[in-house]
Amino acid sequence: MGGGLGITKLYRFKAVLSSRKDRYLYLEKPVRIDEIEFRPAESWNKLNVFFNVMADTDMEATSKAEKFIDNLCTAILLSTNIAVDVDSINVVRIDEIQETSKSDARRTVIIVVHDVIKLKAEVSVGLGLDESLLKSIIGIAGKITGFNELVNRFFRWYRWGLLEKDPIDRFIKLWIAFEIWAEYRGYKKGEGSEKFKMTNALMKECRVNKKEAGEMYGTRCSVFHFGVHDKALNKLSQLEKCLQNVILGIRQNVSQQFANLE
Repeated sequence: MGGGLGITKLYRFKAVLSSRKDRYLYLEKPVRIDEIEFRPAESWNKLNVFFNVMADTDMEATSKAEKFIDNLCTAILLSTNIAVDVDSINVVRIDEIQETSKSDARRTVIIVVHDVIKLKAEVSVGLGLDESLLKSIIGIAGKITGFNELVNRFFRWYRWGLLEKDPIDRFIKLWIAFEIWAEYRGYKKGEGSEKFKMTNALMKECRVNKKEAGEMYGTRCSVFHFGVHDKALNKLSQLEKCLQNVILGIRQNVSQQFANLE
């Protein structure tokens, strides 16, 4: 008795990653690790990444590709302390693989190759990427798949904060990252005011005293509620150091963190 028809597509994606021009990653030559290929881009602070995704639909492929690149960006941050963002993710090839049910004695495989299809649209410090480091980054990216979504969101906002040159926008994005981290760590549960919960989170996560925590929270309120920006400049370095402590804690206990962030 004949089975149903199964259709699978193998998508080849190209992602362009970029870092700040004063703190960047670069490749001297292409590096291929299994089906993932890293290539230098036209701009010296950009990086091309080619990778495969198996999916039944374009929408599913796009979702999987975006998730992989998001994990890869977080892995790069954890491995290098340099933030990268995604400029674009494009499909460069689709192999449509059609085969009959496994119960049939013979299989028919038809591969159709399509053209490129776009699914969506100072003092410098550079770090060179080599094969050994890229292997480590890919390994970490694979484990990040199991992270809680709040943790993934924390890393995204933290990366965006690091990439931001404007100090006020940088403070805003880093504070949002910290609030997400506080939510994940459980500081926002239970009774008490928002100020009490967040100052408690600052004292425990950032190793500051009660007075410093209160001043940082007050600065946050001035920026978010009243548009007063002058104090943010004074507290930006403290907030940056605070989040560096959070990242350092994750990095130092990375194997344990991977097991617990579920």
